[in-house]
Amino acid sequence: MSRPVQTVVAVGFGAPLWLTVLALRKAFGAGGLVVRAVETAPPTPGLSHAGLPAMGNLHQLLGLSEVELARRCGAVPSLGQRFAGFSGDGSAFLHPYDTHGHSVDYVDFVHHWVLARRRGLKAALEDFSLGAAAAKQGRIVEGDDPARLSSPGVGLHVEATAYADLLRQRALADGVSVQQGAIADVERSGDRIDALVLDGGVRVEGDLFLDVGDGSLIGQMPGAAFESWSAWLPFDRVLPLAGRRLGALPAYAHVEAVDGGWIGLYPLQDRTAGLAVYDSRATDEAAMVRQAEGVSPLDWRQGEALVVKPGMQTRPWIGNCVALGAAAIALDPSDAAPMHALQAGLSHLVTLFPSDIDGGPEARAYGAAMAAHGRGLRDFQAMHYYLNRRSGAPWEAVRNLEPPADLAYKLRLFSARGVVPTREDEAFQPANWAACLIGHGVVPQAHDPLAEGVSEGEQIQIFQKILGRIAADVGRMRPLEAKLASMTQRPAAPAPAPLRFT
Repeated sequence: MSRPVQTVVAVGFGAPLWLTVLALRKAFGAGGLVVRAVETAPPTPGLSHAGLPAMGNLHQLLGLSEVELARRCGAVPSLGQRFAGFSGDGSAFLHPYDTHGHSVDYVDFVHHWVLARRRGLKAALEDFSLGAAAAKQGRIVEGDDPARLSSPGVGLHVEATAYADLLRQRALADGVSVQQGAIADVERSGDRIDALVLDGGVRVEGDLFLDVGDGSLIGQMPGAAFESWSAWLPFDRVLPLAGRRLGALPAYAHVEAVDGGWIGLYPLQDRTAGLAVYDSRATDEAAMVRQAEGVSPLDWRQGEALVVKPGMQTRPWIGNCVALGAAAIALDPSDAAPMHALQAGLSHLVTLFPSDIDGGPEARAYGAAMAAHGRGLRDFQAMHYYLNRRSGAPWEAVRNLEPPADLAYKLRLFSARGVVPTREDEAFQPANWAACLIGHGVVPQAHDPLAEGVSEGEQIQIFQKILGRIAADVGRMRPLEAKLASMTQRPAAPAPAPLRFT
């Protein structure tokens, strides 16, 4: 006899926990689903979250407006990420959340750019991206305009504690109940959890248990196993930083490779959130803070370093326990991957929500979907590290490793033909890969022969027209500071002496 799931218990802390329970209440609350949160710790102080453009879709589904996020969480829109220093000091490129140019005679623009480069073109690929041009000029994309050259995506930077507080408030108002405390014991019958016992003695029962924490709950289930990716993703520490506000807010994040790791700068309205991501075998907290000052001297204050063990659970759904976020797929903060992994897990869980309390085929489907998504995110992160040209540990070691098989295939095919093999459900599409591969120095050796159907003179005219359209489109956009001022109903910040944001 079928017994529907009536109670879900989610275990974790911070924004991932509250996004999960709020999403489940929005999806299934009307059907009477009871959602309980077990908050095992407060949000990590000083941490920031970066979200890809798809995060905006989730916020819309949850009823969170960009105005509320700006006012309550200091949120700042972002059009991409700038990578610096990966090919040595002075190297840099922008990865926009956008395409480049437009296809010509059904041939992707990248192939026309490769051909033009052989003909003497000096302009970088990113010069032909509307999103990149807007980001560099501190402008922001708003609304849908079919007359624009493209439709750049808009990501988000948000302060983690305020974001978690807002989500928590919304979840509680929507009927989610909460218990606080560490898990002292797990009562289990075979591969099914009956109840959690917290350190204060409180017993929390449920039909379905979600691990949205550090993976310790799913990790103790029978048959659990962890696939480590630390060889390709060598950074095992994340140090939250907080610094002074940048003089003029850039519409992008900045990620700079340094000795032993990288420094990420994520502009917020009242300060700059930073992340020092590093290999603890090669460097330490003090050295990373000094290097952060070298990247941008903002009087950085440091929080407590977090341990990261990149990899994934090979079985993220066992019995009635399901892992989401870092409990299922653990990644470093590059490319806003952690929040995207959480969002992917939520999407798959809602789609595959069990129809029966005893479970069924959903676990296998969820595991396959999460494995494919996780490895795609891993490969995108590993690409940055494998293609580096820096000296010292761990940069040299990761460069000399054989990359994951799928990444190796992507690199070979793109290097040879300018083609990126991807699946539709991947977080990063061909335009994202092309921007980063070319930015890291992988320029295709050959182009699509059909591109030669456009003469050099015609090609010059097409490129000039694209650049003209980009300039006109960006000129009609509001400055990022003006948009934030309108959302927060405050005067635009005066322009102090610019702070270095290399």
